[in-house]
Amino acid sequence: MLVACLLIIIIIIIVLYRKAIAAAIENKRYLLLNVIAMILDPFFFYIPDLKDEIKCIHCNDTLGITATVIRSILDFLKLLHISSELREADKKENQRKKFKHLWQQLKNFKGGREVLEDPMVRMWMLFFIDGLAILPIPQVLVIFPIRDTGFSTAMTFFVLQYLLRVIRTYFLFTDAIEVSGVIADATWGIFAFYVLLYLQSGHMFGALWYYYAIEKATDCWREASENHTGRSHSYVFCNKCFGDYKLLNDSCPISTGNTTRYNFGIYKDALQSGIVRETYFPKKLLRCLHWGLQKLSAFGQDLETSDDVGENIFAIWMTIYGVVLFVFLIGRMQSETTRAHKINQKLRQIKHWKHFKDISTFVRAKIREAKRENLLLKHDIHIDSLVSDLPDDTAKQVKLHFGRNLLGQMQKFENWEDYSLDHLCGCLKPVFFSERTTIISEGESIHEMLFVLEGQISIYSKSKLIGLKRQEDGNYCGEEIIDWAENQSSSHGHLPISTRTIIAHTNVEGFTLKTDELKHGIALHRRFNQSVSFLQLFWRFKTFKQMQMKRRQSRSHE
Repeated sequence: MLVACLLIIIIIIIVLYRKAIAAAIENKRYLLLNVIAMILDPFFFYIPDLKDEIKCIHCNDTLGITATVIRSILDFLKLLHISSELREADKKENQRKKFKHLWQQLKNFKGGREVLEDPMVRMWMLFFIDGLAILPIPQVLVIFPIRDTGFSTAMTFFVLQYLLRVIRTYFLFTDAIEVSGVIADATWGIFAFYVLLYLQSGHMFGALWYYYAIEKATDCWREASENHTGRSHSYVFCNKCFGDYKLLNDSCPISTGNTTRYNFGIYKDALQSGIVRETYFPKKLLRCLHWGLQKLSAFGQDLETSDDVGENIFAIWMTIYGVVLFVFLIGRMQSETTRAHKINQKLRQIKHWKHFKDISTFVRAKIREAKRENLLLKHDIHIDSLVSDLPDDTAKQVKLHFGRNLLGQMQKFENWEDYSLDHLCGCLKPVFFSERTTIISEGESIHEMLFVLEGQISIYSKSKLIGLKRQEDGNYCGEEIIDWAENQSSSHGHLPISTRTIIAHTNVEGFTLKTDELKHGIALHRRFNQSVSFLQLFWRFKTFKQMQMKRRQSRSHE
């Protein structure tokens, strides 16, 4: 009855706040949902506790109902996320037809690799994993109790389902590292996730140790009952107990842990300590968590197992998991720390860039933010180039700042008004030339001007008596195209030919201005000047007419 009331309340809340819930299932929040679900799932293994005095298993209904309600809410939110993702994918492309075609190829053993590499198929595979991970196995065990050997079988499937949740959560986190600058930039966040993964591993193994200890005790009871009565007793829950307590006490000495009668293996400590009989949940949770972390840290070296197959598999898996987890965590933390150090080192180099201090504080902050984002997403940036890899709005501000200074140094542009000059600045394209790169070759057409922002260029000619010259920051080359662009009658003819060879003596960063854009800028400047001249002539004429009118009026009054 209580479960039904809680479910009705949950449905009402979801209906009333469905828009808020839909807005709350973005990728980062979906990762958070998976993390919470991953932490919650081991709680289901603590629902049963052992009643040794009457030789039966009792279920903690309060813990079961609480865990069931929370998991149901999380699974419903995940189901909403899966549905919304499927709808979005179907809007972009007819996924059903494409999936059927690729599935037919896979059935015919053709195009199997294509199927696996197809992004849409990978998406459907992830949805399939998510679908298996939200199957309500533990909820069914709590709401519709299975009180026989089927309970153990269902819990085994629940363990496999939990592994799917862990794998899916890890992939979501790695995607968040690659995509989200907020998470990837915070080294402490990455460290916290790996610590959480370590704690969660101890949490899970401790919960399994607790649950398998209870199963070990019930196995002993069944074996003793079968040896005594000749028939198997499969029902061990408290509403239908074994009955012969003295026989079970002698055959299964849980409190003393006598291994001569029955070897409880690695579960002896859980049975002797009485933790399986503990009804106070926080106490047994901390005890089992401590055991799990302790054995993981020791790689399971001190686990003394019996000859039980399942117990040995559990111990082997714990040892392998502990070693792999340790190596993985150390390796990832080293790589992430090295990556964070490189990012900070490159960002410090940007601050020492020659012209960085000339830019306004606001633009400097924008540049640092853009460079940091590129480092996080692309794992590299052109550290020698300040202008490259910038978003459009930041690049526009940088081009306006440097472009006015570079263009203003040329006599042709020094008297231009701000409107035309800003238009040319917007046409500038950032470039970077490595050392000894040929920028313009002698005898070839000149397609663009180069304005040197930082670096040195070498100029020489074979046909003319021009020695080797070196120009530094603030200089330019390719100015021949200015006269070509100003001469409208020849602007449709051949481009000017370079009489010099220009080479980058050092790494050179600057801006280029294409011939077509320069010609358009000059034409725009002329139209602007013509418009200004026309307006000036109009206002002069209007002022002249007004003055004439005033003179006539003054004469008429006289």
